[in-house]
Amino acid sequence: MIRWAIYSTVFLLISLIPLGLKLFGLGVPSWLLTTPLLALVLALWDLRIMRRQVKALGYLEREADLVVRSGVMWRKQLVIPYGRMQYVEVNSGPLERRYGLCQLTLNTAGSSATAHVYGLPEALGEALRERLVAAGEEQML
Repeated sequence: MIRWAIYSTVFLLISLIPLGLKLFGLGVPSWLLTTPLLALVLALWDLRIMRRQVKALGYLEREADLVVRSGVMWRKQLVIPYGRMQYVEVNSGPLERRYGLCQLTLNTAGSSATAHVYGLPEALGEALRERLVAAGEEQML
């Protein structure tokens, strides 16, 4: 989600270039002056969608499996049995590390199902990974 906010901000700043050129008296087509307004509308729309996307993300640890849900318009719900988990990773990019967040990635054996749990605090992500690995090993025995 942080990535989308950065993209929207950069797009908005780039779209302000025609206004700057017009202020310096350089010839800019009038239709190009509407791009900042369009960029602002798109940025506000992104903010509205982001809130809904964050609310749509979730996971649930159950006795025999993990349920991961995502999606606003196209909803997706994955149910991954602990015994089918092949490996569990905790990743964090530079921005996620800056804010103390991480993402958990779960790959399963025998299928192309990959689940992602985004926006977890680092400590929770590590603890969840340990619990999932322990549950997976228990199911394998």
